[in-house]
Amino acid sequence: MTALDLSSTVGVVGTGTMGQGIAQVALVAGHPVRLYDTVPGRAEEAAAAIGARLDRLVEKDRMTAAARDA
Repeated sequence: MTALDLSSTVGVVGTGTMGQGIAQVALVAGHPVRLYDTVPGRAEEAAAAIGARLDRLVEKDRMTAAARDA
């Protein structure tokens, strides 16, 4: 299996628990991520939830603020 180039965008369809987890892993790996959901506003809510989880990782010193912002 070949790894994705970091400039490759990862698209996630469905922003439930699993979709958010996949998006978070891809983001932390350095990929741009696009979230899609059939429910209006759900992708925005998911993006906010992922951001909040990344903030908590910074608070717990499990991730640097620079890595989160990247």
